[in-house]
Amino acid sequence: MVGVENSENAQRSLSYCKEKYQLAPEIVTVDFSPGLIEAVRLIFGEKVIQIDGFHVMQELNTGIRRDLLNYRNKLFRDEISELSTLRCWTGQLQREVETTGTCSKTLLKSCPSIKEDHSIGQQCLLLTRRVLRLIRLENPSTFQNGLSRLLSQCESEIAAKYHLFGNWISEKLPKRQLTVKGMKRLKLELLKKLKKYYRQFRFILETESSEFYKYHWVLFFQPERLTPKREQRLNEFLAKYPSLREYREMTLLVGEIYRKSIHDIDGHQIDDLVIKSYYSQKLQTAIRTIKKFKTAILRFVDAFKANPSLKKSCRANMEHFNFRFKAPFQKGLNRTSQKTLQAKLQVQLGCEVRFFTKEGATA
Repeated sequence: MVGVENSENAQRSLSYCKEKYQLAPEIVTVDFSPGLIEAVRLIFGEKVIQIDGFHVMQELNTGIRRDLLNYRNKLFRDEISELSTLRCWTGQLQREVETTGTCSKTLLKSCPSIKEDHSIGQQCLLLTRRVLRLIRLENPSTFQNGLSRLLSQCESEIAAKYHLFGNWISEKLPKRQLTVKGMKRLKLELLKKLKKYYRQFRFILETESSEFYKYHWVLFFQPERLTPKREQRLNEFLAKYPSLREYREMTLLVGEIYRKSIHDIDGHQIDDLVIKSYYSQKLQTAIRTIKKFKTAILRFVDAFKANPSLKKSCRANMEHFNFRFKAPFQKGLNRTSQKTLQAKLQVQLGCEVRFFTKEGATA
């Protein structure tokens, strides 16, 4: 144990252990920490460094997750933001119509833009433009005829989901001939219902975005951890977002290193990783890092071939030992006596535990 995990302390600890116990390990498992890798290289040599499989998968999956969240932002968040902007702009129209009875050309020209691939936003924008044509009319009779045509379009274009908007407006139609005052009231009602229309679709997008975030984790489960329920979720998720299948295949490819038989691990699992221009910077860095440390990642293969009695659970993944080792420290808030701490560690790890600090000290 060291106070600070850095290269200097790691070198001092490893050097002490090497001299006291004449250690000559075949493999020293570390994560991607440059300080620890450098310490092991200096004390035991380059050829014993083994990158922990947990951290290999963590490095890759963290990069993939960045891409998934970028995808989510592009698919939902950007469109939600556009609808919010469109709603604020409609609120300005509403205030101007309330004051003057019409809207200025300057304000009409400042209508927010919607990306072409945002289908819901484009649908809202099309309806907005139809409503604006009515807002600019000043003759009650012409306005009433135009409103009737708009309601007919809303009724016929059920696929575009305009019928809900049409129903809202139909409830507000006067039974008699429209007056100037009644026209102004209907103009305000049209803009009010437009804002409600935007909010309803924004709620749909927010719900889908939350569902995406909740279930995107299924992409990372390896086959041995796929329960029937998870597998069903995974199939549904990929059916809804088929373009994300390549990320699923990527995490399965690298996962083969720790899942398949030793004799089936030939390094293609890392060689087949390809950096693509549309990947996030985080994922590109993760792939470069894995390729850079390919030899160290696969070092356990030869060790397992030379020692076939080793359990598969020992295959390049020491993270569960880390959790078990840290547990007594966390529970005792780092103020447990050395004797008690040693006993707890021996129970947790199931092995002999030695301290290189003075007797009676606290850890």
